[in-house]
Amino acid sequence: MAYAYQTEDTQCGLFFTQARRFENDVFMRAKLKNGEPCPQWTDITWGEAAREAGDLGAGLIESGIAKNDRIGLFSRNRPRWVIADQAIQGAGGIGVPIYPTSTDNQLAFILNDCSAKAVIAGDRELMAQALRIKAQVPSLEFIVSLSPVADPPDPCVIDYDGLMRKGADSPSARAQFDQRRKALKSTDTGAIIYTSGTTGNPKGVVLSQANFKAQTDVLISTPIPKKIIDRGVRLESLCFLPLCHIMARTADYHLQMALGTTINFSRSINTIQEDLLDVRPNILFSVPRLYEKIYDAVTQHGEKLTGRRKKIFNWAMTTGNKAADHLIAGNPLPPALGLKFALANSMVFDKIRKVIGFDRLVVAGSGGAPLPADITRFFRSMNITITEGYGLTETTSAITSNAPVFTEPLPDKWIYRKAMDWLVDTMIVMQGSGKCPFKSLKGVLKITVVSKLISPRFIIKPGCVGRPCKDTEIRIARDGEVLVKGPQVFSKDAGYFNQPDKTREEFTEDGFFKTGDIGEFDADGMLRITDRKKSLIVTSGGKNIAPQPVEMALIMDPYVDQACVIGDGRNYITALIVPRFDLVAEMAREKSIPEMGNDDLIQHPEIVQFFQERVDGVNRNLARYEQIKKFRLLPRAFSEETGELTPTQKMKRRAIYEKYAQEIDALYQ
Repeated sequence: MAYAYQTEDTQCGLFFTQARRFENDVFMRAKLKNGEPCPQWTDITWGEAAREAGDLGAGLIESGIAKNDRIGLFSRNRPRWVIADQAIQGAGGIGVPIYPTSTDNQLAFILNDCSAKAVIAGDRELMAQALRIKAQVPSLEFIVSLSPVADPPDPCVIDYDGLMRKGADSPSARAQFDQRRKALKSTDTGAIIYTSGTTGNPKGVVLSQANFKAQTDVLISTPIPKKIIDRGVRLESLCFLPLCHIMARTADYHLQMALGTTINFSRSINTIQEDLLDVRPNILFSVPRLYEKIYDAVTQHGEKLTGRRKKIFNWAMTTGNKAADHLIAGNPLPPALGLKFALANSMVFDKIRKVIGFDRLVVAGSGGAPLPADITRFFRSMNITITEGYGLTETTSAITSNAPVFTEPLPDKWIYRKAMDWLVDTMIVMQGSGKCPFKSLKGVLKITVVSKLISPRFIIKPGCVGRPCKDTEIRIARDGEVLVKGPQVFSKDAGYFNQPDKTREEFTEDGFFKTGDIGEFDADGMLRITDRKKSLIVTSGGKNIAPQPVEMALIMDPYVDQACVIGDGRNYITALIVPRFDLVAEMAREKSIPEMGNDDLIQHPEIVQFFQERVDGVNRNLARYEQIKKFRLLPRAFSEETGELTPTQKMKRRAIYEKYAQEIDALYQ
């Protein structure tokens, strides 16, 4: 059986095909109505989304958009982001997603670099920002606001409804839209996505429709997603990562279109906890930080319990960890441990899942940074498998994945086929509807068979980012750099927009893309990323040190929020550490330390000594040359607003080094 994502060559074709199939089903949901925030979740069906995309795309054509014209998409996540993207593609244009947190200079740079003819802004505030820099962008002709604009401040501004009316009122533009979208080919450009730029200006990565199709195929090519489609199981996702980032675009948007999922849009990262409880999603893709915060909250709650409740909690955590170790290693659960695991889930973990809004979660993904092994283990204890992947914008996201795949084909026997169905029955259907499969005899019996026949063939290694994806070839260069070739990798011909020389530099002579990451394969063919090539620290003594594992060891401490390791060209390693000030303040009260601001608190001798002990604990597991000899506590967290983080929350090391140069120099005096 051929699926729509396989028969359609473009994401636009996939969208309109799915819209015909699921016309009256809910496609997207958000706390927005007619482009304005509202207190209730508002539904948009597949049919409504397709009709709006058609009218909007016709409006773009009527406004002068020609084939391959670039259009900036400058908006926070919302249903109209997806509709606008489909309108751009269908009109033959090329969407250029831009982070809504961009400064005026960053916005102007991207629009100028791609010679954008128009920009679609998410709301009136972003529309005003685009209007403010319009004079700096000679190619920019008009600005669209996805929120209503009753009195446009400039003739070049039109709102969403106005552009739709413009398209609907022009039969010729509407006919031309249908003609253009049907003429789209796999070789056409799907989008130009600018890298977040940890160093220097961002580069425009030109991704084709073929790249997007290959990535969707990669994400669905594992057994579970295929079973979900075959069984006609319809799920709900919660999208909160920015759609202008490649991971969110492919996983939260393209993949969900292929699965026929209902996409719920979180209002912002600040409302994610409330939105999780509202939606109770079946599918969630996140960066590791969300999972880390949940892990910290649960463990801190456990530490505060007393008496019988604490004994039960500790027993459940111990049982869960033992079971998780078996499952992670691909070993069947011993009968006694299986029974204890079922009880732990029924008595403790089911309650935890409900409190955090994970009681219906069946597909969880993590990317953007390594997920600590303890976090993977903890969620596996709760019967939630977090799939980790690795990739870049240039590779259209994933090139490796530790999604459950069979280490060897299943025997062609009835019992194995039945066990796969039972896996879907318990882990997808039952858990997806909020029912704990361990609370029914039928569920326990099915899981017992699954754990004996299926689970040993699924191996997920914490700390690894998995095996190469379908049709993807990866090799390790002599200097440790990860090199990749595959259908999802951007082409050497298209490359970086208007930068052919830079593109050539990023490919080997035999066509492998240089990822810039350092990695290694283990004996099971699993890839482990150790650090960015440009982030490697070379001490004055000639020692090469990957800072990321050291930083991860630091932030796994519940009292550490962020950490940046320093030492390039220096004779020893130091660190800048941002504490978890809520926990530190609580600890200070327990020690009868007078209440004070963060600037004074980080200088208090008892607090400094407390963190010295935490650093000493990390140092015990490091080689002598990797150990942190000195550290400095910082009073405020690194953030995108203050310039130390990219929109995807990666550290801009150069910016941190410059901003804290005085503090760093003091560590070496």
